[in-house]
Amino acid sequence: MTAARHTVLMGADIPPASHVPLRHAPPAVSTVKELYATALVCGIPDCEEPLYRDNPATGQRLLNSRIAHIHARSEGGPRWDSGMSKEDNRHFDNLILLCERHASEIDATPDDYPADLLRAWKKKQIEARSHAAGLSLSDTEAGQVADASFSVDALMERMSAVVPFTPRLRSRQEALELASRSCRARSLVRLRSTPADRVHAVLAWKAEHAGPVVAVPEGALRVLVAPMGAGKSEEAERWWSQGLTQAWADTETDIPLWLEAREITSTLAQAVQDALGNDPVRACRVVVDNLDAVSPRQADQLLRDARQLVLVWPRVSVLATTRPGAGSVEERERLPVLPWPSRRGMDLLRAVLGEDHLRIPDRHETRQLLTSPLQVHALAGRLRAGGDTHVSARELLSQLAADILQREHPQTSRDVWDALPRLAARILDRQGPVQAGSFAPQHLLWELEETGLVVHDSNLLRFALPLFEQHFAAQALREGHTPLASAAAPQSFPHWRYAIAFVVAAAPDEDAEAFMRTLTRTNPAAASWVLDEIATPSGDKALPPAAAAGEASADSGGPEQVPAVARHLREATLHWLAGLEPLGPLLARHERGQLIPWAVQLGHNWLTVAQARPGVLDEDLVAWADLASLPNPLTRFHHRTSFPTPLGRLACWERARSPLRAALANRMRHRTLPVAPTSPLAAERAWFLARTIMAKGHLSKVGQHIPLADLRPELDILMDRVANAVRASWQWSSGHKIDSDDVRWLTEHVSHVQGDALTSPRPPGDRMRPPPRFMWQTYSPELTRSITADVLRDALIGYHDLVQLNFPRFGAALGLYSIFPVRVEGVVAMPPDESQSEPATVMYALRPDAQSAQDQPIVDVRLSDEPDYPAGSFWTSLRRDHDRSSAFRLPGITHQEAPLPYHERQATNLAYRWLSQDLHAVGWLERPVNFP
Repeated sequence: MTAARHTVLMGADIPPASHVPLRHAPPAVSTVKELYATALVCGIPDCEEPLYRDNPATGQRLLNSRIAHIHARSEGGPRWDSGMSKEDNRHFDNLILLCERHASEIDATPDDYPADLLRAWKKKQIEARSHAAGLSLSDTEAGQVADASFSVDALMERMSAVVPFTPRLRSRQEALELASRSCRARSLVRLRSTPADRVHAVLAWKAEHAGPVVAVPEGALRVLVAPMGAGKSEEAERWWSQGLTQAWADTETDIPLWLEAREITSTLAQAVQDALGNDPVRACRVVVDNLDAVSPRQADQLLRDARQLVLVWPRVSVLATTRPGAGSVEERERLPVLPWPSRRGMDLLRAVLGEDHLRIPDRHETRQLLTSPLQVHALAGRLRAGGDTHVSARELLSQLAADILQREHPQTSRDVWDALPRLAARILDRQGPVQAGSFAPQHLLWELEETGLVVHDSNLLRFALPLFEQHFAAQALREGHTPLASAAAPQSFPHWRYAIAFVVAAAPDEDAEAFMRTLTRTNPAAASWVLDEIATPSGDKALPPAAAAGEASADSGGPEQVPAVARHLREATLHWLAGLEPLGPLLARHERGQLIPWAVQLGHNWLTVAQARPGVLDEDLVAWADLASLPNPLTRFHHRTSFPTPLGRLACWERARSPLRAALANRMRHRTLPVAPTSPLAAERAWFLARTIMAKGHLSKVGQHIPLADLRPELDILMDRVANAVRASWQWSSGHKIDSDDVRWLTEHVSHVQGDALTSPRPPGDRMRPPPRFMWQTYSPELTRSITADVLRDALIGYHDLVQLNFPRFGAALGLYSIFPVRVEGVVAMPPDESQSEPATVMYALRPDAQSAQDQPIVDVRLSDEPDYPAGSFWTSLRRDHDRSSAFRLPGITHQEAPLPYHERQATNLAYRWLSQDLHAVGWLERPVNFP
């Protein structure tokens, strides 16, 4: 039996009674002299400094603690004297205290230290103690000896080296300061991607714009549940900081605890006790962050621990954070973290970048990037990396998705990576979450959840961030899970659009050309939008190999050959026209149902194209050597134009679209797209043309009706002029102009009119006496409201007619059309003072409504008593969150003058305005067309 470390009991070696703890203490001392004498006994001269304090009571307590600790650390058993009783052998008088060095030597070589030697050492210790106790030292002298022998700091340092650390060793002030530093450190770590010179501004912004702190009652568990990056930890931090503020002010409040779920290795109760250094008997806030970082089983166990903890210690409150599906959270415990309003995200983005004026593409998807702190900070990092904020939405979405995936770096199986594109395709096709049970077996669902990229909640699967949908949907297109034509179909395209753009942008040139052919045939709106989204900057273009070869042959002086770039251009034009049917023949000249032949000339990076008159060319495409300098080209060609050779990737598709867009814009400005004879837009056009023809500059001569018997002779005269002219037009003093197309259209329309007269679409004024000062005063408020409702109803019907007849393949890519059927909610505010010239104002909003009929939509327009704004409750109703189902529409409240009969073609103007905004959104108009 070896000597115990620090302790050796004199006596013969016998087996130790290890189950009997050695917890005897030195005799009690009451004076400094006795304490000094005891210290001498506890530390022989050639050992380390003895345990000692200058205060008798404290010294006694430290000595007792030291002895107990020495016994507790004993590695061997006591040495027993076989001639002593058990009690005597365990008595303090039979104990010798040694330093680490001597005790280690005895442990290592016990045979070199027989019992007699140890008794001799004990005897010397007793004699030294007796001698010291008999010394006539004053308390002052004893203090001087103590100061010369050891200090309190030295004693604490030696004790801390052997006594296990506990938070109770810190003072409350130290613990509060440490908690404050930890809070700031966590905040700074969350802003690690923010430039150092902007961190202070961002922290100030967050403090200024912080909303209400979540409420967690004492004795309760609450769980913040939201997808990655929603700001759960920040919300928990604010609640924790509130508790820290209370702890600074109230000593009866425990300092709050912040625990990471993955760092809790025992029970939650044990982790709390270890962190506090005692039981949580006082008010104490506990945050358990990132439950989703541990396995579902561990998360459930921690939640059970938390529920038990708050029951055992009713002044404790626990707030946990997790992603949906991680941990079984009861409904009463759940605290959802709602997405940010995009305006708040934009404010944070400005604070991070330090720029007040940002140009971010205003798209449905880019607005979603502003709805969570994670995406806002990632967006800020991307914009800083790019050097400016002039970046396309496609670039933002694709690069942010890759950046976030790189940061998360989920480790998972090949099956999971294969399932993610299929899940994205299913979500976009369904336009919402998918049933988990129908998508994958349970084990794969668990793996999908563990990636953090997928949320499994209420048996539904969705991605944690919407931008992941487009990222993985692009993979679904590349891998063939979804055909491109299916994704570009009218109802699918708005949801698949960025996935399609990702694929086309990343494809090799030949594949990109094939993709464009598919897109133009399937949905010209999709093709046009993708073309704009992936457009190559003008300074980045290069001459395609085929075009370069064509130009070389054109300049070589050999026989004329059609340049390859010209063939490519005509092919692209034909694909656009095929997709635009039945509108195509109205946008480009046709002959016998075919696009008229072209003559082309290529030289010095310029391409000249002329549209031949009938009989001039025998083939669809002919090279013409001197086409650009040909005198009097109109004798052979309808039109001739020269432009820089379409260079670079997909440049011919852009050039082919350009003249078609110009022709469409012209049709839009003149409001001459075809509609059915029964359309309200046809009725407005017919009345406008007939009134202009009959009035001949004097509109007041025409009343509310125009007899057809009077109108037809006038039309016959105009038709004779039309038949004998290439193109004719008329304009009277009223300022209105009509042309050959108008006369032909009205003649055809009149043949379908039922009855013997054309009637004005709007009623006359009802307040003619006394004579009004302004025209709007001839209409009472109620009649103004009624006319406004009729105009809005006719405009909706007319818009629907325009799309159905002219853009059947565009479908849901047209924003307003995508939310049909709709209803109108609006108010008419009359002028407060009848002496002013401004008429009434109408404010309206368009809302999806399945109950609203296509041919008779619901229109709810009311009068407002307030001159500037509608009544409070109705205004609040109008300003509620807008419908988000349309990717291409920016819904909102529209303000405009109330339409009145003396405003021409009001419903037509409104319908064309809506349509022009939708066409502009998909790239088929360079800018929206507005009408006065």
